[in-house]
Amino acid sequence: MTKSSEYTVPKQVLQKRFLLRSVLFVSLFSMLFMSLYQPSFGFTTTWFGFHSWKQTGVTALFYTVAISTLVVSKLLLFNYSRNHSVTGRRMIVWHIVEFLAIATEYYLFSVIFKLGSVEIPQLLFRIPLCVALILAIPYSIIWFYAQYKAKKEELELFKITHKREIMESDHRLIQFRDSQGKHKMSLSEDSIFYIESQDNYVQIFYDLEGKLSSYLLRCSTQRIEEDLVGTSIVRCRRSFLVNTSKIVRYGKEKGHFTVTLDHPSGKTITVTPAYYRTILTQLDRRSL
Repeated sequence: MTKSSEYTVPKQVLQKRFLLRSVLFVSLFSMLFMSLYQPSFGFTTTWFGFHSWKQTGVTALFYTVAISTLVVSKLLLFNYSRNHSVTGRRMIVWHIVEFLAIATEYYLFSVIFKLGSVEIPQLLFRIPLCVALILAIPYSIIWFYAQYKAKKEELELFKITHKREIMESDHRLIQFRDSQGKHKMSLSEDSIFYIESQDNYVQIFYDLEGKLSSYLLRCSTQRIEEDLVGTSIVRCRRSFLVNTSKIVRYGKEKGHFTVTLDHPSGKTITVTPAYYRTILTQLDRRSL
């Protein structure tokens, strides 16, 4: 397999928000798993619990160390993905390193605090099995969810790009490019509601057959602003751009400037004072 044909993981998996939420999901799953694992298989491998102050303290300490390991791993993965393509092979290697790190931590806790009743040779066999199950099951669920989101996005993009007769007659068509300048999608300016910046991605929210849909684009906010010069879509705060033609209500609520969009969801976005004047200027032009 050549490098160009190597499978690349869904971009949703590499968002910082998604990565950190995956840590929370793995943590909650592991607690549920261990609560079922212990009574079923006994304490031969695990020593988690709250039956004594020592056990409670060591359990809390181990979870703190393990979760910290995953958080650091996800942040490193996020930073790595900003400048490198993350293929399926690299992702598997990354997960293996996480597995080895947490399994080693579990083993060291077992030996140092002398918890559990299993001999070291048995620990070396059973701990990897236990940790592998704890990580493999939630990671599989996360992976299938990301694949579902990616396929759904592809289907929506397919619907858009095949409306040639509408797109060709629309003089306000906006071409969206990724961080490498490659054209990824085209949308009518009137169909766009708002754009949210998420680290090194932007999520474009638009109308598709009466439904609010979104597309995740690997691109900086500054870059996408260049593509939107001269349109009705302007920045309203550091992480948001809003289509002023979709604003139906604006004003000050609870000490904050806000705008409400013309959509059944009634989406309301906070506007910082520095950009509120720009929004008002755009609205004044629209009323002329």
